[in-house]
Amino acid sequence: MEHCEAEHCDVLKNTPIKGVLFDKDGTLFGFSAMWALWCDRVLAELSAGDDSLGSRLGAAVGYDTQHRQFAAEALIVKAAASEINQAWCNLLPNSSFASIEAIGHRHLQALPAAVPVTDLDKLCQTLKVNGIKLGVATNDFEAVACDQLKQVGATAHFDFICGFDSGFGAKPQAGMILAFCEQTGLDPSAVAMVGDSSHDLEAGRAAGAGLLVGVLTGPAKKADLELLADVVLDDISDLPQYLGVDR
Repeated sequence: MEHCEAEHCDVLKNTPIKGVLFDKDGTLFGFSAMWALWCDRVLAELSAGDDSLGSRLGAAVGYDTQHRQFAAEALIVKAAASEINQAWCNLLPNSSFASIEAIGHRHLQALPAAVPVTDLDKLCQTLKVNGIKLGVATNDFEAVACDQLKQVGATAHFDFICGFDSGFGAKPQAGMILAFCEQTGLDPSAVAMVGDSSHDLEAGRAAGAGLLVGVLTGPAKKADLELLADVVLDDISDLPQYLGVDR
């Protein structure tokens, strides 16, 4: 676990956190393996085998096709799916946005099941038994989030699930967090926003979330997150201990 200064941590641990809103990819689920495979397949089709074009398309969203790595601030890491598709559309004048979106959807449906970064059932039960409301806010499609949570049997643990297409805007805007608060009846000051990218933390800050938690299970490093986060944890399995509800 990565710690903030001791005095600051003591203050945060005394914050009455009653809700936790998680990002999805890189936070609940591993990021690089699944999304690198998706990028490889989508870019191969979009570029029709033209490696140079494929590299340019990858670079436009922060994906290094040669090394199969994501930049910490890549669009593919933090932006809404619509922004990623638009970035590709800008480089493909002979392709429509709708056709690019359809290609992405088709390859997404063919991916292997996403792998949680920890035992989600155990983590969620620990938080829920302590009266904490849980939600998921992703810049992916809402339906994809619901499908992935269903695949690992975790859907029932969450009081709120939304994507960029759910009508609340996309991160780093505050809408998703505020919608979670409205549905659960919580004040933003009682909510922790947990994510692996600056967009997650900026959204939490914009909404007035009481706690901003960065995790190191996405492409971002500690240095990328610590200026925005109240605390940076190795992964979400450290969250109950940090909140003092791991008993």
